[in-house]
Formats: sequence, structure tokens, C-alpha cells
Amino acid sequence: VPTKDGFLLSVQRMSSRRFRTSHKEPAFLYHGIMQGGEGWLLDEPKESLAFILADSGYDVWIGNSQGDLIKLKLLESQFGWVKMQEFWDWSWDDLVAFDVPAMLHFVHHMTQQPIYYVGYSQGAMSDFAAFTNNEIASIVKKAAMLSPVAYLNNVPSPLIRTAAFLFLDQVDLLLLHMYEFNPTSPEASQILQAACRNVASNCRDLSSLVTGPTCCVNKSRTAYYDKYRQSTSTKNLAQLAQLLRSGRFGKYDYGFFGNLIKYWRISPPSYDLSAIPERLTFFLAHGGRDKVADPEDVRHAGDELPGEVRILFKPNYDHEDFIHGTSSYVEVYPYLLDFFR
Repeated sequence: VPTKDGFLLSVQRMSSRRFRTSHKEPAFLYHGIMQGGEGWLLDEPKESLAFILADSGYDVWIGNSQGDLIKLKLLESQFGWVKMQEFWDWSWDDLVAFDVPAMLHFVHHMTQQPIYYVGYSQGAMSDFAAFTNNEIASIVKKAAMLSPVAYLNNVPSPLIRTAAFLFLDQVDLLLLHMYEFNPTSPEASQILQAACRNVASNCRDLSSLVTGPTCCVNKSRTAYYDKYRQSTSTKNLAQLAQLLRSGRFGKYDYGFFGNLIKYWRISPPSYDLSAIPERLTFFLAHGGRDKVADPEDVRHAGDELPGEVRILFKPNYDHEDFIHGTSSYVEVYPYLLDFFR
């Protein structure tokens, strides 16, 4: 799927194993940060939301953002370092302005039906912002957000807060010229370990320090999940760090002069959640042990949404339990399906 800023995004369409053709509307699934669309398919079919939706009759479409692993491998075989630097010159705003509209318009064009949307983590964050544009919101019927991120004021992860307030995002961009953040690279590992040593004595389990202590993820599958971790742009991480430091839900801060050039104003504009059409209803599923989508921040976002909001709170769930937890297909997904019905 081509975007207006010159990227090609991969979108997969899933057919049901139970029905010859889908008999319900399209359901579009959008992944979180440092993931690709395959994140919806890494568990047993009975535990994976994409399979569950398809087998329930939905026409399932899986979106991928600009850091898509499949496309990246093709580009790396064709272009050198300079081209790859350009490839990684994007922020979260670009996902909001280009990726989400391109993929949703494509699905709507192919199906001619309103879309049921499912977003996880930054996939939810991108669509909170995108839906403030009525043109995008008008083709979405309902939106279900898992571990939804919007405001980052109360992020409890000590590792994330330390990295943000040490301005490690600016160190990566300005001093190290690290435009791609690959979580498995030696450079990224050194940065994470440096931040970790400021907040913990044991840095072996970085996942728990970042996303929270899981209740339900099968630990024996961790290495398998890690095989599918994907890079993101350092600029994307920098914007998230900016939002954590400022308490805003808004666009990338280019500094005093950069903002004047980019936005014709001193400070970057915010995304106004109250601008989302009232007819668009939301399902927000979040956990009490989530160190990224803090319950207070989720409530903050939910309070600003003008339409109906249905909340599912799981006190023992962390950030990843909603997508990879072995009990989610019993404790979470039936409520999501009921919301769509």
C-alpha cells in the first residue's frame, strides 16, 4: 500500500479456516512499537486474536508500519547507508498522517464497508491521533484498543523514565547518528544497559523493567517472540520521550526555530481527542501491572473521548499480556468480540 510520503506498506489479508468467505465487516489490526503484523500470529490459533476474528467471520486485515521487517530486508539488499538513513527519518506523526490513512483507505476501498479497528500499544496511540481527522474516523465503525497508549504522564517504568529524562533519545540522534533503533543491536543493548544500571541491580530481564511483570505470557516462548522484534526509528522513540517529559499528547518538537518553520508557531500542536466524532465508540483494555500504559493515563485519555467508552481492566495484566498472554483468549477477547457485536 503506497503512502503519500513515499513509503510502501505491506498489508496482509486473512481468510477464515471455518468459512469459505467472510460474512462480517473488515477488522483491521495494527501492531505496537518494535513489532510487525506477525505479532498477531505468533501464538496458537486459539490464542491469537487475528485467527479468532477470522474464525468468527470477520474479514481480517493486518497492517504494518514503516519499519516493516519484510520490506526493510528488501531495501537493505538494494540500497546503501545513505538511503537507509532516509528510510528511518520518520516520527510517530508520520504514522498518524500517512500510514494509518493509507492502510484504512485501502481496506475500505477493497471492501466498501466500515472497519472494525484493533490497535495495540502504539497502534492504539496512532489511531487516537488519526481519528481526530473526521475523514479517517468516518470509515471506522468501532475501535478496540489493547494496552492503549496516549498520555505518558504517569509511565511507571523506571527504565523508560530514566532514558527519557537523561535525554538518551537526543544522544542517539545527535551524537551517535543512530537513526535506526534495533533493540537487538550491540549499540542499543549498551544504551539500555546504561539506563538500566541507574534504576536496577538486575538488568537481565529488561522486558519486565520496560513493560511490567507479566502474569500470563509463556516464558518458554520469549526467545521465539524476540526473533520477531523489529527496529523502529530513533526519531519515533525521541517523540515518545518528548511526550513523557512534557505531558502532552501532540506532535514532534523540533525546537524553537524548527517549530516556527514546521508549524508556524513556537510550540508543537497537540492532538485534540475531543475532536474525535462522538458516534465512534471505544473499547479500552488495560492492565494494573502495565508500566507503559499506566491506568491513570488510560483514564485520562478515556475521559477526553466524546463518545461511548467501554473499559476492561485486568489488575494482574502487564503491557504484553493483552497480545501474548495465554489467558487473553478467555479473559479479554470474548469481551472485544461482544463489543464488536
